[in-house]
Amino acid sequence: MKRVLASIFLAVVIAGQAAFAGQPKRTELAPIRHADAALIIVAADGQEHSYSPAELEAFSTYSLMTTTPWREQPADFAGVMLSDLLAAHGLDQAAEIRVTAENDYSTTMSRELLLSVPVLVATRVDGKAHSRRQRGPIQFIIDADDYSASPLTSESNFVWMAARIEAVR
Repeated sequence: MKRVLASIFLAVVIAGQAAFAGQPKRTELAPIRHADAALIIVAADGQEHSYSPAELEAFSTYSLMTTTPWREQPADFAGVMLSDLLAAHGLDQAAEIRVTAENDYSTTMSRELLLSVPVLVATRVDGKAHSRRQRGPIQFIIDADDYSASPLTSESNFVWMAARIEAVR
């Protein structure tokens, strides 16, 4: 019986470690100068809230070392969790959100997707302000392992130059 319990415990520990291996980690970010940009979030009540990258960083900040479909070498992305932004604006229960970029590119993300993988709204890469040349200044990032394991994710979820978030009505 002890062996069975020990085996179950070990399996739970290993599964737990695997589940959190690619999770963004809470971090503190020192103030830096960011590119001029804004992310507008249309709250559930219809009010628009505009955030610069520095204002986004007033939320809890996280970092994630990962690759993307356009980066073969891992980079250290830092920013805020999309789930925190959605919750702060009453959008965490929306069936779908639409994310629009500065260049009018637009994609939708289902609630199912948002509950299945953590999405980092990156304002920095490798300790520096995220630039437009590097797909910033505000970019959605999903851990490479989560991205490849989830049937719900696609390249369209890695929005760069993100400029607006709203519920799909």
